[in-house]
Amino acid sequence: MQKKRSIPLLALIAVLVVALSVGNFFAFKYAPIITTYLGQKSYEVRSGNSEEDTEYYKSDFSSEEERLLADAAAARVTASEGFVLLKNDNQALPMENGGNVTLFGVSSASILYGGGGSGAVDTSTAPTLKTALESAGFSVNPTMWDFYTTGAAADIRMDVADMAGTGRYVIHEAAPALFGSAEESSFAEYGDAAIVTFARSGSESADIPTVYDESYAEPMDVEGFLGAFHSDPVDSPEDIGRHYLELTANEEELLRYVSERFDKVIVLINSGNAMELSFLDQEEYGVDACLWIGNPGQDGLYAVGDLLNGTTSPSGKTVDTYAYNPLGAPAVQNFGNHQMAGAEEAVNTAYVVYQEGIYVGYKYYETRYEDTVLGQGGADAAVGVTAEGAGSWVYADEVQFPFGYGLSYTTFTQELVDASRDGDDFLFTVQVTNTGDREGKQVVQLYLQSPYTDYDKANGVEKASVQLAGFAKTSTLQPGESETLTITVAEEELKAYDATANNGEGSYILESGDYYFTAATDAHNAVNNILAAKGAEGLDGEANAANTAVFTLESTDKYAVSSYTGAAITNQFTDADIRTYDPDFTYLTRSDWAGTWPSTYELTATEEMVQALAIPTGTDDPDAEMPTTGADNGLSLAMMRDLSADDPSWDDLLDQLTAQEMYNLVRVGGYQTQAVNSVSAPATVCVDGPAYVGNAGTTGVTRPEDTYAWCSEVVISSTWNEEIAYNMGNLIGEDCLAQGELNFAGWYAPAMNIHRTAFSGRNFEYYSEDGFLSGRFGAATVAGAREKGVITFVKHFALNDQETNRSGMSTFANEQSIREIYLKAFESSIADSENGTLGVMLSMNRIGLKWSGNHVGMSTNVVRGEWGFDGIMITDQASYPQSFPALAIRGGLEGGTDMWLNSGADNWQIDGYQTNATVMNQLRQASRHILYAVSQSFAMNGISTSAQVVRVLAPWQTWLIALDVILGLLCLAGAVVICRKTRWRS
Repeated sequence: MQKKRSIPLLALIAVLVVALSVGNFFAFKYAPIITTYLGQKSYEVRSGNSEEDTEYYKSDFSSEEERLLADAAAARVTASEGFVLLKNDNQALPMENGGNVTLFGVSSASILYGGGGSGAVDTSTAPTLKTALESAGFSVNPTMWDFYTTGAAADIRMDVADMAGTGRYVIHEAAPALFGSAEESSFAEYGDAAIVTFARSGSESADIPTVYDESYAEPMDVEGFLGAFHSDPVDSPEDIGRHYLELTANEEELLRYVSERFDKVIVLINSGNAMELSFLDQEEYGVDACLWIGNPGQDGLYAVGDLLNGTTSPSGKTVDTYAYNPLGAPAVQNFGNHQMAGAEEAVNTAYVVYQEGIYVGYKYYETRYEDTVLGQGGADAAVGVTAEGAGSWVYADEVQFPFGYGLSYTTFTQELVDASRDGDDFLFTVQVTNTGDREGKQVVQLYLQSPYTDYDKANGVEKASVQLAGFAKTSTLQPGESETLTITVAEEELKAYDATANNGEGSYILESGDYYFTAATDAHNAVNNILAAKGAEGLDGEANAANTAVFTLESTDKYAVSSYTGAAITNQFTDADIRTYDPDFTYLTRSDWAGTWPSTYELTATEEMVQALAIPTGTDDPDAEMPTTGADNGLSLAMMRDLSADDPSWDDLLDQLTAQEMYNLVRVGGYQTQAVNSVSAPATVCVDGPAYVGNAGTTGVTRPEDTYAWCSEVVISSTWNEEIAYNMGNLIGEDCLAQGELNFAGWYAPAMNIHRTAFSGRNFEYYSEDGFLSGRFGAATVAGAREKGVITFVKHFALNDQETNRSGMSTFANEQSIREIYLKAFESSIADSENGTLGVMLSMNRIGLKWSGNHVGMSTNVVRGEWGFDGIMITDQASYPQSFPALAIRGGLEGGTDMWLNSGADNWQIDGYQTNATVMNQLRQASRHILYAVSQSFAMNGISTSAQVVRVLAPWQTWLIALDVILGLLCLAGAVVICRKTRWRS
């Protein structure tokens, strides 16, 4: 063989060897996520005592079909109770006999069943809107359906940023000019009603635009982490200057066109974000009824048919305030992309300042309303006014639908029949009567008002005019039927955080004075009831003073200690308060609306701030002693199932762990917890996404049995029915249990951040603008899942209320707002040791200048010290350290982080960890939390106290090794043959 032929062949073999080596490197680097994706196991259980009953958590279903039918039935009820009827003029709905209807809008043929990113769901079996309506007895115009699915509008769809944040959001709509004679002539036969769908998407890593600036007049083509992204320009030059949540020019034109040709126009709002819906009030658009459907999930569209034809009556209520212009909210003034000056060399210079304090959502709008009625605080000043031409702030010009609002096909009365006190609880008995002629359900909302005192004004303690303190939903009431509900409010709900109390150490206070409670239909009605009880005049809306009760209380300091642990409660977030760095800064206060109205805060970093932004490298404790490792104490994790987290036996168990086991357990926890041989701990799979068991990172995950795609969280909370949330969590647990020995025992959900503005990209997967409501629904969902042995990871803890710059952004807020709004949403889930969560997912942003997982005040002192949490604290996505440098492992371990959501076996290394007593003790403590959570999960099913759990190679790894050997031998043999047959000299 000639040398000139041999050399290329040998080079080819060399390339194959290098490619094989590189492939092996990445395969074994990301072995955990590959194993999860393929639905395989990397451990085996070697049976022990077969007489033990090791089915600790049992399914209620005997088959996959039975389980999925139960999922679908529960989800349909959820949607029926969660969709909100916002308008229904002239009894346009229900259409009891169905009817011949025409669907309009490109979104009618491309419903947003879920959100983007981890909130995405599998919609392969979901019905179309056409199918759902036809199943409810409607006949749907086939010509217009073809227009949107296969005709001129088939390729017109909205643009949505990808889950890595690449791209942008742009609404595209088919203009009526595209309708041909065939389309227009079809209206006559299908003219009973026009149903127009408007949709708005949200996704992970990108917020939605507060303005379409001039860049949207041009197309966008960019390359991102997940590939190429293309976006067309906005449809019309008229869209430049508008924001994403208002109608585009084409949408307005479509609505005008429809209203001129149909006597009945029904609008469906397919959005997890609170859209600007002022068009509903404008005569030129002729809208008769509007139904908000959020993101309906796999079978939720069937509920649209049930509601439109009157099979069920709407009972959902809004969980956000719908403003005529959401840009008028004080929080919007500091939202989006802001970069510190003077910190150009620092890692992550993005920041946001929550200058609005506690005045988020209805706590802003209803408080300012009360102050305008009472003529105090300069509430009628022009600041924050969005109504065109208005010179002063008027509630009716700013708010279209208040928090807690929702119509029904029937009418109800509510009567507060009793209000009493029982120890530290207040009990309110409310009688609800159906006074209409159709059956339906009603929600009773219980609000409280605390006294806003001179002390508060002097010390910066803010009090909203009302705050939600309880709620309950009736059963289905027939016409004329009544039901009596009792709502309990713990006295602790009346406390307020005072950062100046306790000689400046801070704590919760409960002041003396009159506390008002009212049973109401929504937040605005609540304020009016209280104002009426005070004798105020000039109210906007209905009021009933009789539905208000007043209790006069004496001050107490008993809430200065934790009711969970007895620990003293003091300031933990001084470093997150922007006044620490700018003493002249002022938060919004109701005592001076005009003088403290937020404006975009320009931050210039001091040298101290720049230093604080540095990535922490860890501090070693010179007095730390090396923990025991590798002991032979004869314990297994199964023996710990019934022991409390502080039982001394845990120390004996932890002594058995090796240094490497702890190291890997903590570092490599992406979509899993690892098996641990020394204590026979099984591995688990942890799935991502609040609505679906089936996501892991940017891919799906192989499942032995199908799982169900639920509606988004914002629909669940709009039911105002905690039982529904519990059932959802329980059925998610059933979906996890159904995957058998793969141990889908972890669920990265529910998500509990706050709708701080209407423009957050992930509002669809968070419950509400209100921390109390969010907390109640999160806790119910967690309790349902835990009942089935699932480790929930409530997320994203905390202050992750925008997606722009979420990784490493410095978030500044005062202690009162952090505790009363943003931590409030998580507290009841984390602090409940019996039914609460076993896991917490930390946010990527900084609390002040420290990453959340490195913030001792939040992640250790509050979570462990005040709330008594014993479970896992895991990072958000950490598989790409170069992209998320703030999630540094030494800093995280110091702050209280237990596990890194990392799929790379060689990421987040700690040099010399085995000989570093500080690190070894931190790894031990983190391992304690991880193993405790696993011990309480259904991953323990099938493992007796004498069984052994042994790590093994996953099948794909065995196949890969075999392939390596075969290919290696072939390459070697080929090289030998070529070398022998080549004439190397002439």
